[in-house]
Amino acid sequence: MTAPDGSVVHKLGKKYPGAGLSSRPMTNIYLDAVEYGALVVLPAAVLIKRRHDVGGGFVIDVFEGALAGLMLAEISAEDDAKLAAVIVPSWCATEVTEDVAYAGGTLAIDGWHATAAPSVVAIAEGDER
Repeated sequence: MTAPDGSVVHKLGKKYPGAGLSSRPMTNIYLDAVEYGALVVLPAAVLIKRRHDVGGGFVIDVFEGALAGLMLAEISAEDDAKLAAVIVPSWCATEVTEDVAYAGGTLAIDGWHATAAPSVVAIAEGDER
């Protein structure tokens, strides 16, 4: 990923199911260029996205490549009650937090099967699985 200062940061992340929507643990391992170089040549399902902070706690992930056209809105909250109290902006068309078709691993492996559903959806932070 590219940091705000323009430097490149390589990280390997894993998200786990949690007890609730706001408690999904995540682990990141930061890689140096040599470690990244050793992993990038391995066969893998690739997911490319650009993340944009739009304020109010929301970020928008704009997908590229095979997933071009898909945009997911994500928000984080301190606990499930605060997450449930979030007023979903009108520009979020469909709630997909619990829809495994929108999980990061599913999108990387199976792709996105565009349907009549709008392409901007809301998703709870960490729900990429």
